[in-house]
Amino acid sequence: MPPCPQPAVRRLQQAALATVVFCLVPVCRPAGAEEPQAPPLALSFADFLEPGPRLAPSARLLQASGRRVRLTGFMAAVEAPLAGAFYLCPRPTVLDEEGAGTADLPPETVRVIVPRSVSPLVSFRPGRLEVTGVLEVGYREEEDGGVSWIRLTADAPLGAKEK
Repeated sequence: MPPCPQPAVRRLQQAALATVVFCLVPVCRPAGAEEPQAPPLALSFADFLEPGPRLAPSARLLQASGRRVRLTGFMAAVEAPLAGAFYLCPRPTVLDEEGAGTADLPPETVRVIVPRSVSPLVSFRPGRLEVTGVLEVGYREEEDGGVSWIRLTADAPLGAKEK
């Protein structure tokens, strides 16, 4: 039988093995497991615009573009629901779209894009809503003919599957 290694050598071997195992743990995930997501950045509608006479996006809003955020607001009540989207506003808002379109929306309104796994038409829900997803800031013409400056692509609900 080979002699037992000295206690100092044994501790060194155990430490080396623990280091190897520790380094492998973050890489070893079950097949199909998602990457853990960082907690979303909490945004407030008060963070959206620079103070002053001009409507200009704040530095905080621009820095949040492309990041996962959490935003709480109210769904705008519209005459005809949007396909796969809705407007999130800082206060309860009702649109009279007769002639004005979306001109009555507050300037800091966010167009929330709902994942395809949910119904194509988004029904109105009264009360406060908390939405988490990826924020995008900048001018964009939408497929429905509207224009948006601030968009949030909502996270898919847990357990939902893409269609």
